[in-house]
Amino acid sequence: MSIPLFDCRVDSTRLAALDPLWHSGALAAGPGVGALEARLSNRFNGRPVVATSDMTQALCLALRLVGVGPGDEVVTLALNCMSSNSAIAMVGATPVWVDVDPRTAVVDLGDLAACIGPKTRAVVIYHVAGYVGDLAALRQLCDDASLPLIEDANNALGARWNGQPAGIFGDQAILSFYPNRQLNGIEGGALVCRPENETRARRLRRFGIDTVRFRTPDGEIDPLLDVPEIGVSASLSHVNAVLALQGCEDLDERVDRNRQNVRDIREALSGIGDFQFIEEVEGAHSVFWVALVRSPRRDALMGRLKASGIQCSRLHHRNDRYSGFNAVSRDLPGTDVMEREMFALPAGWWLSQDDLARIVDVVGADAKGR
Repeated sequence: MSIPLFDCRVDSTRLAALDPLWHSGALAAGPGVGALEARLSNRFNGRPVVATSDMTQALCLALRLVGVGPGDEVVTLALNCMSSNSAIAMVGATPVWVDVDPRTAVVDLGDLAACIGPKTRAVVIYHVAGYVGDLAALRQLCDDASLPLIEDANNALGARWNGQPAGIFGDQAILSFYPNRQLNGIEGGALVCRPENETRARRLRRFGIDTVRFRTPDGEIDPLLDVPEIGVSASLSHVNAVLALQGCEDLDERVDRNRQNVRDIREALSGIGDFQFIEEVEGAHSVFWVALVRSPRRDALMGRLKASGIQCSRLHHRNDRYSGFNAVSRDLPGTDVMEREMFALPAGWWLSQDDLARIVDVVGADAKGR
């Protein structure tokens, strides 16, 4: 039986929460959207949360809120997903590629400082696979440079730095409700923002209109109400919101299970061959979306795992390989190491003890040449 890297299934209990919606007519909009936003706001120390149609639209909103536009530069990881970095190009800006520490998969703060130039308008830092670094130091670096920080926490919901949630260190933060994320909404995302940005963010996600005042009491569009700034169609549907909301109930328990699974696999494989786990930074409480590992024999090991029915993945293809960004190449030695050696093992809450034992057996046998 195959061991999945991600489990995107929706159980009957969560599906049942959708039953009333199908007959209510409240499919596109409804109270579930606000309920999800409020539930998530509580996780981010009361910061406003604005739900969106997907994480890329949330990041476009975040960039727009901090003033990024054509001609600007945005510092971002090359070790990333196109769902993140494409937003930079969508607002007309150019990425400046920053390196990662190959031991921890977190941003290299020294290299980040070297990336900042006269055209830099913002810093976007992706928490790779839910692994977080020193977010206080990252925040201080951005403050010293007078630059807004956007945390891309699209697969890091539940992560913390010294007890504080990842997502509150940035001026804005991004979440995702894609099926394989911590909250499965089938699709969707959210912007965690500062209170002074909430009203503008809500307008921009819905064409720029003030949805409270847009229509008169008789339901007609108010001809006297102006739309001074044009936005996009990026609202989260009621259906997606209600489904994602169900995942909030056991989110922390599932994150704890992920962390325990990584500890168990790591302990069982300690000192075996040239296989090594990406380290968790002291002070971090990462969510381990997957177990990130490195091996100089990666491709052969991945082939053996897949042949044994264990799903694994290189996870990301470095974005600085794509010509469409029109970005300047930089020397990224840490990213080079990750490109050669990094891959993702299953570590999710859905894995059984037998699943974990199979992973350990295959990796161990490979290391011993069996």
